[in-house]
Amino acid sequence: MTRTPAAIGTPGVTREFIGTDSPTARRAGAGGHPCQGLYHRGVGRKPKVAMIATHYQIDFSEHYLADYMATRGIGFLGWNTRYRGYESSFLLDHALVDIGVGVRWLRDVQGIETVVLLGNSGGGSLMAAYQAQAVDPHVTPLEGMRPAAGLTDLPPADGYVASAAHPGRPEVLT
Repeated sequence: MTRTPAAIGTPGVTREFIGTDSPTARRAGAGGHPCQGLYHRGVGRKPKVAMIATHYQIDFSEHYLADYMATRGIGFLGWNTRYRGYESSFLLDHALVDIGVGVRWLRDVQGIETVVLLGNSGGGSLMAAYQAQAVDPHVTPLEGMRPAAGLTDLPPADGYVASAAHPGRPEVLT
């Protein structure tokens, strides 16, 4: 984990790099972890409430709300699944498990008591799907594939906020 000096980011905000394995994927050959992100918090603060934002394909580690929330006492985890930049390989069940890694990290490592999912843009439907699966497991893998390990044991969040969310990717781009 690496902390960046305040001079690089917003004054009064500490950013901590998080890189970890997923129950369904280990470190890549080049050393990168499948689950990565930045945890933003106010300097000297130990928040009890945190938000986590994830997108199905875009890097949300430096989300535009992260430092804003951190300066107001709310932790913010800009979280990426293994599918950041790999939209063509996206599998919902594996992405949900990767999001669960971030939610667990907030609770177990940071001691967060209240976790709020931020469903921003294309992350709107993804984070809603995460919460739905955590509360009432129902997602099934593609035909012929095994379900992702941990898919039925996701920790639920305490809240969900939609911001500029849309229902998902179009099936036809014409």
